[in-house]
Amino acid sequence: MNTRLLLNAEPRLTQNQTNYAGMKMFPNQGLNRTAPSLRLRRATLSLALISSLAFIPATLLSSASQAAETQSTHGQRQTVKTPALREKIYKVLTEAQAKAEENQPAEALKILDGLKKSSGLNSYEAAMMWKFYAYIYYSQDNHQQAIQSYENLLRQEALPRALELEALYSAGQLYFAQENYKKSIDYLDRWFALTDTPTPQAYIMLGQAYYQLNQMNKALPPIRSAIAMAEQSEGRAKESWYLLLRALYFEQNNYQAGADVLEKLIQYYPKKEYWVQLSSAYGELKQESKQLSTLEIAYRQGLLDRESEWLTLAQLMIFNDIPYKAAKVLEKGIDKGIIRPEKDNLKLLSYAWSTAQEAKKALPVLVQAAATSQSGEIDIQLGSTYYQLDEWNQAVRYLREGISKGDLKHKGNAYLLLGLSLFNMNEFEDARYAFKQAATFDGAKTSANQWLNYVDNEIQRRDLLAQTLKSMDTP
Repeated sequence: MNTRLLLNAEPRLTQNQTNYAGMKMFPNQGLNRTAPSLRLRRATLSLALISSLAFIPATLLSSASQAAETQSTHGQRQTVKTPALREKIYKVLTEAQAKAEENQPAEALKILDGLKKSSGLNSYEAAMMWKFYAYIYYSQDNHQQAIQSYENLLRQEALPRALELEALYSAGQLYFAQENYKKSIDYLDRWFALTDTPTPQAYIMLGQAYYQLNQMNKALPPIRSAIAMAEQSEGRAKESWYLLLRALYFEQNNYQAGADVLEKLIQYYPKKEYWVQLSSAYGELKQESKQLSTLEIAYRQGLLDRESEWLTLAQLMIFNDIPYKAAKVLEKGIDKGIIRPEKDNLKLLSYAWSTAQEAKKALPVLVQAAATSQSGEIDIQLGSTYYQLDEWNQAVRYLREGISKGDLKHKGNAYLLLGLSLFNMNEFEDARYAFKQAATFDGAKTSANQWLNYVDNEIQRRDLLAQTLKSMDTP
């Protein structure tokens, strides 16, 4: 079935990032020529929604009369008395079941056809007969006849509540499999009205049906309910459920909600495409520091393999006043054969290097100003400049001095930059502490948490390597 999913795995820069003063030297060059914008595309969303129907256990074919309590969360239904399943009918159904279990569906259908022609079946006996029909037709992939059997079952009076619920849900599933989403919604709505125990699987199927009908506002509540229930019971939802919710939000241009979903996808199902898409979402939200941080983490993990991704990363670094690192990225990309050494890319590299040299010239002035300033702002600026130049020791020195002096406008960002500098020195534990401090500030929280996860992985990798080497040295 066709579903609208979204986002090619390409980063994007926003318009304000394409027109900053330094790039006016390239009047005909957009900041990112090769990366298309966030956009939707149709794809196939594989959801395991149709579960197999179980054989009817013989214990369900009881000859005892049954009473069904039909109270639901949506109202009080009258208690009904279900007729008895007589012994002779029980024996016929048992015979049909035996043929079905022996993989003789044609023989089973003949037995049921004979029962159907007999007169005097009460409503419960007829309902059980139609349940057998539904199962056998389903086992033959005859969905239309299975649906018809469930509809005949539901026409019977005084149904046990459990049997009615099973028939409604199964009919909803089968209509969904046939891509008859309106009918599927009708039966699922009846099921929800009757059940006291809705399941996340039912909510996700209902949401998917609305999604296929382009009724996005109606699709959102059940999908959110499904995910919330799964997260509460299992800690996380299925990856495909998050993908469906992400698709809905981006179809509505709700980039903040879409970014929130992508953050969960990165946490539970880390993949390159989610890092790149999250970076693009932050770009749409004009959260440039998060956009850069997210893409840089993907770069450090070796996930970026397209020229457009490397160029976007370099351009973001220039936009965020880190031209030296941008130049290093561009040079590395050219050396690895990912970035083509063509005219526009070489111009960008030249611009990055020239801007980096200007930053270096500012160092003596900043050092002198920091020495006499009571505020830590100039020290932070000085530490940031050293960070741009990959001079990590000096960066750490002045960033710590600035944080110690205080009176900072963006203390969270200062801790974030300190953590990055320490990380580049392989001082992972100190870096982790700095990122934890940064995470206490709203403006830096998201990026800091992403780096915390990355640092934790690096610490685990380092410790595992050390243990491996130690075991190799042990005689």
